[in-house]
Amino acid sequence: MKPIHAHIALILALLSVPGVSSAQAPAGGSSGGLWWEVSAAAGGMRLSCLLCDPTRELGPTASAAFGTYAGPSVRIGLEAGGWANDDEDVREKVYRAGLVGQLHPRPGSGLHLIGGLGWSGYRAELFSYDALRLTLGAGWDLPLIGNWVAGNRVLLDASSFASLKNDAGTVATSVGLSVLTFGVYVRKQ
Repeated sequence: MKPIHAHIALILALLSVPGVSSAQAPAGGSSGGLWWEVSAAAGGMRLSCLLCDPTRELGPTASAAFGTYAGPSVRIGLEAGGWANDDEDVREKVYRAGLVGQLHPRPGSGLHLIGGLGWSGYRAELFSYDALRLTLGAGWDLPLIGNWVAGNRVLLDASSFASLKNDAGTVATSVGLSVLTFGVYVRKQ
């Protein structure tokens, strides 16, 4: 099984766990227990290896997520997104997909903590990188009208211990990839 297929199989297996896929919306949930959001951000990406450029490349990033409520202060769902940059005529891209969870530690507060697990893929001309990704971050919800919320957040996506490859084979091993983003979002609850 190719690495990307293994990650997709893991995500689908986690979604089939009882209690996760059948979670109910909190009291007062208005969209049948479902939520969705879109976000735009500025992001800095860095590959870490002996051959890699140590500077963080800046570029725009966008993502979308949807899911359900696992409790009054917990949202879970699926998310996907991408980051891009043109670096001296080389188009660099990072794709990501996976599970996301958002926890409001203090009811009534806009503060929420974000965690996720999924896949990250880096592409630049002939080079590719695919790895398991961990996401950590925090955000702040600002109520809009009705069930709409806007806000800002900071996220760190981090991957490690995968190989950077090209058409000839492995270029570097034990490569790390991180994308640090600061952005805004709109969510329908």
